[in-house]
Amino acid sequence: MNARPCLALMRPLLAAAADIDCCVRAGWVPLVLEYQQLQPQPAVLQQLVLKSLVQNVVLWVSPSAVHIAAKYVSQSESLLHIAVGASTARTLASYGFKRILYPVDGNDSEAVLRLPLWQQLKGRLLLIRGVGGRDLIINQLHQQGWQIEIAEVYQRQPQPVNWSVLTQKAHEGSLKAVYMTTTAAVQAWFTQLPPDLYAVSKSLLYLVHHPRIATVLTEYGVLTVQVSDLCRGLEFLDSHSTF
Repeated sequence: MNARPCLALMRPLLAAAADIDCCVRAGWVPLVLEYQQLQPQPAVLQQLVLKSLVQNVVLWVSPSAVHIAAKYVSQSESLLHIAVGASTARTLASYGFKRILYPVDGNDSEAVLRLPLWQQLKGRLLLIRGVGGRDLIINQLHQQGWQIEIAEVYQRQPQPVNWSVLTQKAHEGSLKAVYMTTTAAVQAWFTQLPPDLYAVSKSLLYLVHHPRIATVLTEYGVLTVQVSDLCRGLEFLDSHSTF
């Protein structure tokens, strides 16, 4: 009997729970590779209860932001929560938030800005994210009359990848794919990859959730890239491939 196929998740462990579940349900073995950890910022988190009470909208940039900050944010039914994508929306719902809106045509800042909401309403917005990040939403919504407050609730801490389990699965022949959600994950993969995995890495399927990440992968010489969220990507592989 063939071993179940393995997929490397280049994710902080805090952000990987839903992806692990997708893999298990699809019959894949997830291998979590932490290339960075997310360090909560307690001083910022403690201020969120009061800050969220005076907002009209809270915008969440990722499932990780929700996992870290959800318990500090008001669950008032008058507060509208915007998620950057479906995965973030599902995470919000799992914490009990009710009024959730997200773009169905993408999972980035550009998709969020296409929501009709911003033309229909004006008010106060709390943006919950990690330290740093793109300012596209901030700049554009400022121009449209929104008052924006930023809560940077976690700090990204790069760390060396532990390759031991991945190396074992690669040598067994069961490693088949990689899932990445950031360009930082791509860079960590290729800058830290052990020499004995170079050849294997060229044969893997790379699943990514945004064309921007696919572009970076092609710059590293990757030929097999599929842009899809993880669950849909694994469903596609299951129906079109045998391992």
